[in-house]
Amino acid sequence: MYSTDIPQERKPKKVQKVAWSKEDETHRQALIKCAKAYAKAEQEVLSIPGTSAIGDIQYAVSLLNEQNKAEIWPDQFKPEYDLSLAESPVKEALVAARILGEFSDLTVKLIEELNYDFYWAVNETSKILSKVQEDSYDGDDLKDYDLRECDNSMEVNDMSSPVPSQHE
Repeated sequence: MYSTDIPQERKPKKVQKVAWSKEDETHRQALIKCAKAYAKAEQEVLSIPGTSAIGDIQYAVSLLNEQNKAEIWPDQFKPEYDLSLAESPVKEALVAARILGEFSDLTVKLIEELNYDFYWAVNETSKILSKVQEDSYDGDDLKDYDLRECDNSMEVNDMSSPVPSQHE
């Protein structure tokens, strides 16, 4: 009835981070750089008459998702469009959507690889993006939120990827 086995010791749960760690500063700077690149790309989309950042960029995200499915499962999905042939404003929206995807990947890395709390990571990366876009976040104008940039030369002057591709 009763087990005579000695219970194995339980491994303590690893405590998740809820504040930036010094060893992750490089990753934090990559998030800031990516957020700046996205803000610039979003402005490119908005500078085109008749576009909306939300609508056009969401459409571009859906096109990238369809392309990704076709690349991963070519026997099940066929690409509907050749995105290399995209013209304005879709071309600019695709740039913004790709950068937004990289920002999302960096956020996921905080949670899955760097052991940050999910809710903290989502809130913190949202604050970074909001601050760069000069938007409020959850009712806070973020005027006192310091990005603590290590290097003021991080301005993005081109639309190239701010972070190396994970697929290289």
